[in-house]
Amino acid sequence: MTSPVFPDITRSDAGTVVIGSQYAGNRQQQVRMADTDVGEYDRSSPWARGLAALSWFLSADGESVLTCAQWAGDAAHDAYLRGNGFTAPLAGPPRYRLYRSLADADERRTPGCLVTAAFDIDGPERQRHFVDILTAALPDEGSHPGALSAHFLLSTDGTRVLNYTEWTSAEAHQEAAESGLHDKVHEIFSHTPGVRLTHGKRYHLHRSMSRPSA
Repeated sequence: MTSPVFPDITRSDAGTVVIGSQYAGNRQQQVRMADTDVGEYDRSSPWARGLAALSWFLSADGESVLTCAQWAGDAAHDAYLRGNGFTAPLAGPPRYRLYRSLADADERRTPGCLVTAAFDIDGPERQRHFVDILTAALPDEGSHPGALSAHFLLSTDGTRVLNYTEWTSAEAHQEAAESGLHDKVHEIFSHTPGVRLTHGKRYHLHRSMSRPSA
């Protein structure tokens, strides 16, 4: 089995990102749930039209499985849902669009850990305002050397912001948190009206799949 490849959350052929998590309860159940999903997609023929990539992550605390599906756009995702007997409002995980990214163009290190922080937000204007003040407050220099990138995704229904960050390792993120580097960020979201942190977790990539070559 080849090593899974971290998804490129900025890829230009994937305008819609569907991210959701399921409770597993323990490491064994995490692996079973993820591998069951992988097996279902492996057996699917043909590959879903408009689906660019699929990735499965296991939370470091053993509790949950996060799935990241990258689609060409809402229309492709809608068609997939209709084909499986669902409609978008009842389809579970929210749809996101990438709003802003912070990354060094010369960074070549491979991520070893995904860290997410999810926020409930009071509307589209508040989504953009929150991300804008958050990114403006982040230092241009002096971040932890284990921090590789930060991406901010807005749910299409205007109710959520997902901070999707890539790190060299879970240990690097823990070290940054303990050093106080995240304190200013915590202060911002704690004092921004219409913004509520709902959860955050560290994840390790388990499996990934990309659209087959034509």
